[in-house]
Amino acid sequence: MPAARVGTVAALVLLLVAPAACSDEGSTDDYCAALSDEKATLERLSGRDGGSGGDAIEQSVQVFERLRDAAPADLRDEWTTYVNAWRGLTDALDAAGADASVFRDGKRPEGVDPEAYDAIQDAAGKLTSTPVREASAGIEQHAADVCDVDLGGAVG
Repeated sequence: MPAARVGTVAALVLLLVAPAACSDEGSTDDYCAALSDEKATLERLSGRDGGSGGDAIEQSVQVFERLRDAAPADLRDEWTTYVNAWRGLTDALDAAGADASVFRDGKRPEGVDPEAYDAIQDAAGKLTSTPVREASAGIEQHAADVCDVDLGGAVG
């Protein structure tokens, strides 16, 4: 996937996964309430509401990790798949010492060596892989069917 698409994919995926927190001990009502609460945070981080920053991906992954940790058992696998893909991207960016905002026009940014660039490209490509898309769809479907929360259908 071209580097320029990393930001676009990030924004689209963020719109999909606005779900929030619930624990195995928590109730579906708690999960649904948290889902609604986190939706605004993820929309802000995606830039959909006009705000976001260079560390929006990392902040989003932190939200995703909280949601994964709190997800009910029937969504835990989906959340784990989803979080692992996003964490792979942030880890690749960190290893390269690069911020996602420097990736433009599908070109390797100055200061990012070719090997690190390839690792970032590979990690970004996993965000649109079948397992991640299926996990996203499962999270989105649960949000719609159980929580009556529309996550926007941005990925699937």
